[in-house]
Amino acid sequence: MSHQNAIQVPADKTPLSKEQLNSVVSQLLPALESALSATIVNSISLQLTTLANSPTISKKDFAAINGISSAVLEKWIANGVVLLAPTPSTTITQQRKNRKTGQMQTVVMERHGNALINLEAWREKNRQQAIKCRYINR
Repeated sequence: MSHQNAIQVPADKTPLSKEQLNSVVSQLLPALESALSATIVNSISLQLTTLANSPTISKKDFAAINGISSAVLEKWIANGVVLLAPTPSTTITQQRKNRKTGQMQTVVMERHGNALINLEAWREKNRQQAIKCRYINR
């Protein structure tokens, strides 16, 4: 879009008066406030309940709480910054028909649980770093 096609509005004159702008803002603020407050309440409640009670947390929730991307979290896991909690695995047996021979075969598979972040190890690591911090008076 070039200068000629743009609508020219003088810098000292606005299309709305100050009173009109104030009324528009006063009408929009309650809607914005309710939308933001619901999001903030959900975020805080998730953080408080998850961090205070659970020894483990999902990768998605951990990344959201700490404000990092999933790629950064995967790098932290690979480098040992964050430890994964042991998750239970289950054994599944199935009866399948062999396509070539037509005989029934028993297939045993192991299903691993979802990877969870070990929050107890994360808290302990942060506590140890705080103890070693030279800026904290003991």
